[in-house]
Amino acid sequence: MHIPDSVLSPATSAAAAVAMLPIWAAAGKHVRKNMGSRQIPLLAMGSAFCFTIMMFNIPALGGTTAHPVAGTLLAVLLGPWAAVIGVSVSLAIQALLFGDGGLMTYGANCFTMAFVLPFTGFALYRISHRLMGNSDRTRPIAAAVGSFFGINAAAGIVALLLGIQPSLFHEANGHALFFPLGISITLPAMLITHLLVAGPAEAVVTGLVVRYLQTMSIPLYGENHSAGDLPSRRTEKIWIGLLAMIALCPLGLLAKGEAWGEWDAKGLSEQIAKQGQQAYIPKSALASEAHGYKGIRGFQDYASEKGAKGYLTAGLLGTGMIVGLIWLAGRVLNKNERTHSSPSNSGEIEYQRSNMMSASPVLPEWMITCSHIEPLPKSVRKGTRNRFLENTLNELTNRHASSLRIEESAKRSGYLQRIEPQVKILISLIFIISISSVRNLPLLAAIYLLVLYSAVISHLPIKPLLKRVWAFVFLFAGAIILPSTLNVVTPGRELIVLWQQPRVSMTFPGTVVAATLMIKIAVALSLGMTLTLSTRWNSMLKGLAVLRIPTLFLTVLAMTHRYLSVIMQTAADMFTARQSRLVGPQSNSQGRSFIGAGAGALFGKSLALSEEIHQAMISRGFRGQFIQLD
Repeated sequence: MHIPDSVLSPATSAAAAVAMLPIWAAAGKHVRKNMGSRQIPLLAMGSAFCFTIMMFNIPALGGTTAHPVAGTLLAVLLGPWAAVIGVSVSLAIQALLFGDGGLMTYGANCFTMAFVLPFTGFALYRISHRLMGNSDRTRPIAAAVGSFFGINAAAGIVALLLGIQPSLFHEANGHALFFPLGISITLPAMLITHLLVAGPAEAVVTGLVVRYLQTMSIPLYGENHSAGDLPSRRTEKIWIGLLAMIALCPLGLLAKGEAWGEWDAKGLSEQIAKQGQQAYIPKSALASEAHGYKGIRGFQDYASEKGAKGYLTAGLLGTGMIVGLIWLAGRVLNKNERTHSSPSNSGEIEYQRSNMMSASPVLPEWMITCSHIEPLPKSVRKGTRNRFLENTLNELTNRHASSLRIEESAKRSGYLQRIEPQVKILISLIFIISISSVRNLPLLAAIYLLVLYSAVISHLPIKPLLKRVWAFVFLFAGAIILPSTLNVVTPGRELIVLWQQPRVSMTFPGTVVAATLMIKIAVALSLGMTLTLSTRWNSMLKGLAVLRIPTLFLTVLAMTHRYLSVIMQTAADMFTARQSRLVGPQSNSQGRSFIGAGAGALFGKSLALSEEIHQAMISRGFRGQFIQLD
């Protein structure tokens, strides 16, 4: 059902794109208004599922293939407007990375599969569910009915778009410039294929998944309770199902042949000959094929020429890109929610503070109320050239407050928290050492997904984990690794040409090497972070001691961890005291003077503190050996 650039005229593609602009705008507005940040993971999983299910090709009539789309399923889960966004993201990744559907025809593909399909399927799902008595037992059947008619409605629109091409765009001798077959051929061919093959497959997939969501007590769109109330642990089995679908996607290679209507210029000529006409190649289709974008080299057609390994890699890459993009959108949405829900009066502040106290009994009240430095008033801040020092100390103070929150995640009842600390440390070291010798990119990706899954079932904060790991990978490791992708470092088949003269390009072997090294670093960092987030600090020291780590090293480590946060808080208190005594803006020279004096004073405080700590330890019987109370 993906329309390539070579079969559709630019005028038709532009008209479809213009028609989609208000639909995308309305969908974005509706999603921002009605979808909370906690529903974004469901949208990401649904969009990734649509991408994955479209990789399962099914043999159809005449040696062609067809595939489900799952657009109605996404509409049943989160609503038709969310389905517009989810399917559009999936189609964009397919077009950009793998050349499945053209860039010029992206609007047309979104109109059929991201708009017509989910809205038609959702409308018929609601109607049929109402006719069946609005019971939960009939909801999967109603979803299957809606999805069957939704995909056939989209197929009918595709048939019309293709069928009008020879009538509107042709040469003087009657030869078509783009798609050469009329509506009398396209409409029966598309509908028969989808009525007999793709439609039933879409109905079965949608019905089974809806039933599965019901057994998992995951609310669907339109029910009385909101999907925003969904506990995170209920989504674990959805992620498992998605990973299983990715692992099985090479089964789509068993069906040979192209989907009906997705032919190249040579294939169009063969179809003309099959109709009993003199074969010719449509000129505009040939030109569009020669100059059109076909996806990233090496991943065209989902790297199917490389067999199951390439197909699986394409599935992992595509789903990862989709989940990442929607996750970033969720971050923006979450930021907007915090901005719009900021307290405007003291009553709201007190209400939020009481909620934080009840939700986090471990944190003392002073930590909650004073865990950050209030920004300077505008009148004071107006003449300041930069706020580097203020922002830095603000971040240090927040780190000090978050150190106790890390202990909270280690106290949760999760999978990793139940493992002995010395066992976790040993396993993490074995994994980190082992991955240094692994060069298989899909295997590394599978190990990384396994690490993330262990973090999910341990109820660890996934978003901070991903943010910190990949920020380091891209900012630090990427700066060293990315030059290896260039042809001047790693020669090979060109992937993207960056500069013509002298010729500088990214090569496929270099990209594979860089991706392998980056994911190795990501796996190692993720293992370290899951270890620290799932283990209490005292238990970590105990595990290191059992593994015969030198006592001197553990002593320095324990003292540094404990008093680093104290010194950070002292620095922040010094800055806050100075700010409370300032009147008017300060010059940069005055700021530098404070930094020098403050650094000296802080160093003196640290020396005095260290002496006091040592005397306190000696007076309490310390003789160089820590004793674990547990």
